[in-house]
Amino acid sequence: MNDIPPRPDYPPYSAGWTPTEVHVHLTTEQPEESRWDFHWLQLGKNTKCLLVSVITAPWWAGALRDVRTEQGQPGAWFMAGAAICAALWFDRSRQRFVTRVLVWTAALGAVGALPLFSTLVRLMTGSPA
Repeated sequence: MNDIPPRPDYPPYSAGWTPTEVHVHLTTEQPEESRWDFHWLQLGKNTKCLLVSVITAPWWAGALRDVRTEQGQPGAWFMAGAAICAALWFDRSRQRFVTRVLVWTAALGAVGALPLFSTLVRLMTGSPA
């Protein structure tokens, strides 16, 4: 009764057999995102800010026209660029309605007061338009 039968000659007892390792990789399925996701544009907020800045942009354009007549076109471009950079910096750091209105006001005022086409021609060719 206490006789132990001999080991069988098949795995896991055969020679040269190594235990099998099982690797389980669990992945969670990511929800399918839309290819046309433009929520970062914030169309509603930008539209409201643009409508408000249509009221304030003529004052900024008038100031830029005065600078252009007194100091010249490079001075006006410098002032417009500095204002746009400052407004973008404030909007990036605070992201409020007022700062976005300042960005749109600076951009619309510069477009309304400064000649864009002749400035682009001068920058690209080096000669006056």
